[in-house]
Amino acid sequence: MSFRRKLFFGRDPYSREGGELFLAAMRETLEKNAAGSDKYAEILKREGFSPEMLKTEADLANIPPIPTLYFKRNRLFCVPESKLMIRAASSGTSGSTSEVGFDLSTLLIGFGTLRRFFRFHRITSIIPTNYIVLGYEPAKHNRAGAVKTAHLTTKFAPALRREYALKDNGAGYDINIEGIRKALLGYAKSPFPVRFVGFPAYMYFLLKTLEKEGISLALPARSAVLLGGGWKEFSGQSVDRAELLELIEARLGIKKERCFEFFSAVEHPLAYLKCACGHFHIPAYSRVIIRDAETLEPLPEGEAGLLNFITPLVSSMPLCSVITDDIAMMSAEPCPCGNTAPYFDLLARSGVSGIKTCAAEAGERLVDS
Repeated sequence: MSFRRKLFFGRDPYSREGGELFLAAMRETLEKNAAGSDKYAEILKREGFSPEMLKTEADLANIPPIPTLYFKRNRLFCVPESKLMIRAASSGTSGSTSEVGFDLSTLLIGFGTLRRFFRFHRITSIIPTNYIVLGYEPAKHNRAGAVKTAHLTTKFAPALRREYALKDNGAGYDINIEGIRKALLGYAKSPFPVRFVGFPAYMYFLLKTLEKEGISLALPARSAVLLGGGWKEFSGQSVDRAELLELIEARLGIKKERCFEFFSAVEHPLAYLKCACGHFHIPAYSRVIIRDAETLEPLPEGEAGLLNFITPLVSSMPLCSVITDDIAMMSAEPCPCGNTAPYFDLLARSGVSGIKTCAAEAGERLVDS
């Protein structure tokens, strides 16, 4: 079994016992990426880096980090495109987009890892479930990663029905707030749990609609909320996370323990779950470096900078070290939630011109509706 498979097949997603295994897996994937792409091999050579230089975790910072903006302007695959089993884009129907592609090996390891991650956090279920998808309905004309991720999330509890906040009309999307409201009221009469999956802005909009109409539901046990994407600003007003959780319990009867907030990126297809204390803990198969926005030098804990993800997951593209356009901060303080893994706090988007996320596009649709 390869070092990469051994790393990702661990039972505890937060164990830090396999530091040497992580380094071995990184060297393995970096070598495969360089062998499959002359362009990436040239990037490594130009930056004076080779995989065998990874001796300690401190050396991870020396891997040439590639900004997500690069993938929005360049295509860079390490396998023949015929071997890409799935392709995805980083945003919706407008704005600059990254095109990523994953081979079979990456997909199998990635799906297995996500399944174990969800099981660890007790999100998987065998109970048939009704879904409100707070985002885009899958369609051939939309290859956005967020669409694929939301649909994949509905696979971790058997789907009875799915209703979408954005309905495909063949060429684009129509707002379907009334449709999800109607579906929700119907689901509430069913004995099966309900799961909400997708953008927080749509969750907030739906909850405020229910509040305005004086509707309070007591959804079946094991109902849950699984959110991902930007949500701090909605229609010009700040949305407080505590307020959102209070609205969910008041209008849906779902406790905050059953509300899960995730972070990921199409260029870094791993899930990070916000803990009860509001932090994103870093799994064993990932590392995070915070870098200065101008010099790209690593910053000490407690200082805010660009979020740099490091993982050996993807063999089909050079995504071993990717800098996002997000501002984050690492902390050395122990987390009161009890998870001893390091964590980061997501602070803001960096605001790079021309970049529009799926969540931002969805939010604009709400404002315009």
